[in-house]
Amino acid sequence: MKTILLLIMFLLILLLVTWFVFYRKGKQFALRDHLNKADAIVVLAGTRGNINFLDGKIRTAVHLYHQGWAPYLICSGKFSVKVDGKTPNLIPLEELQTAALNGRIHKENIPSAAKTWDMNLGASYLRDKALDMGVPLDAILVENESLHTRENAEYVLTLLKKHNLSRVILVTSPFHQLRTYLTFSKAFQQHGIKITNYYADTGEWNPTTWFLSKNHRNLVKSEVERIKLYRKKGDLL
Repeated sequence: MKTILLLIMFLLILLLVTWFVFYRKGKQFALRDHLNKADAIVVLAGTRGNINFLDGKIRTAVHLYHQGWAPYLICSGKFSVKVDGKTPNLIPLEELQTAALNGRIHKENIPSAAKTWDMNLGASYLRDKALDMGVPLDAILVENESLHTRENAEYVLTLLKKHNLSRVILVTSPFHQLRTYLTFSKAFQQHGIKITNYYADTGEWNPTTWFLSKNHRNLVKSEVERIKLYRKKGDLL
């Protein structure tokens, strides 16, 4: 009997240690800093094919706005991946081809982008949702040209400089928060702009349970690979 109890205790401790290791890894991606007053809350488009994912990001950003953490909300991104049940406004093929020629996207991404990149779910969608949730129009800034995270950072930087803003709260999906932060930090490092991280409550990927889903484990694996790739390219801090 004693041996069985010891075995059960050992297994429980092993499970607890395993969970803690994965939880710590999840928290490395899902960054949430202590909140301080900022000049603007920056929220990024992106659905992963699920409108609730995008809505969770704007809800989180608007919640922070209504709590008084910043007087401006910046919505960033030209598109999100289309979702079922909504008629898409896809980026024209010619525009994608021009973006590839200018080095903004990879040529091999054009076929998929032409079928899935929906401009109806970009920054304008985030703006309209924010308006519906009570954010006044003059408190919303829109950046609706960026095609990827580095451009999010670069175009948001242009807005910040134009409006003399130097402190932001950065809101995106939990698993994407780390790479977004590293990308924005690289773009902002010469401009004295302070970033506070606050991952969104998207209702899907959670730092405490992500490892229980194969899909979510693959997301983390993909993020690790992308961080290595983009750091090698010089896009990340």
